[in-house]
Amino acid sequence: MNAHPVRGQPRGGGLDLLRARVTFRDRSVSDVLDLALRFLVVEGRSYAAVALGSLAPLLAISLAAGWKLGWAAAWAVAIPLAAIAEVPFTVLASRLVFQDRVSARDVLASARRDGPRVVLARLLAAALVAIGMSLFVVPGVWLASIYLFLSEVMLLERASIGQAFGRALRVASSAASEVIVGVLVLVLVSVGSVLLADIAGRAVLGELLQFRPPRPVWTEGGSVLAMIGLFAAVPYLATARFFLYLNIRTRAEGWDIQTRFAAIAARADEEAKASEAA
Repeated sequence: MNAHPVRGQPRGGGLDLLRARVTFRDRSVSDVLDLALRFLVVEGRSYAAVALGSLAPLLAISLAAGWKLGWAAAWAVAIPLAAIAEVPFTVLASRLVFQDRVSARDVLASARRDGPRVVLARLLAAALVAIGMSLFVVPGVWLASIYLFLSEVMLLERASIGQAFGRALRVASSAASEVIVGVLVLVLVSVGSVLLADIAGRAVLGELLQFRPPRPVWTEGGSVLAMIGLFAAVPYLATARFFLYLNIRTRAEGWDIQTRFAAIAARADEEAKASEAA
């Protein structure tokens, strides 16, 4: 793919579509989740560098809260911190899709700069979701779905907090059923990661390493292994949500068609230049 802008190059709300390192096409939710996993594996080194600078400190804070105040307090600290920790990975994924080389230091600096307003917006959304859940499950799920892409809208489209709520609603409303499925799947992935880390970790400690494993998370209310599982899921959750956002915008704004026509125009330019040179 041409790494330089060409005539007729499509833009997607500030995104340089022809620089993309993934193919823009309409995908199912399962395809999006699979793409996110493969992308994370391929770019594992970049993700590991960002995780070291973001997840490790937040995990340490959560574990310290557990040791000092108990597991209930640890979860109360860890769950919001895990949501905050998604910000640098959203920044990372958005840059890796459109750039060949990305500095972990630049990603973390950008996350620190934009993080406070994103966190404030997500706290407001979380409060609305909590109110909806207190009334009935359906309003809570609906609110969670329409505000799913707040981070992406603010980080990629540079929207203010007020603009982000309206823009996130419009993006989600264009594929409501897909977004609701996405919300449910992401929640299941998060819970599954906690349980899998606890079960697999205890099996490794007890059966392979012959250490006395900790008691299960469902009897103790928490464990170090479960906390590790919660934060380990963060890079994938952020990446999957970002790709779901891209997929919805691809369908709504015809990015797949734009990139095809722009590629044709680029080839025509190259052929014309070759003819002139000859």
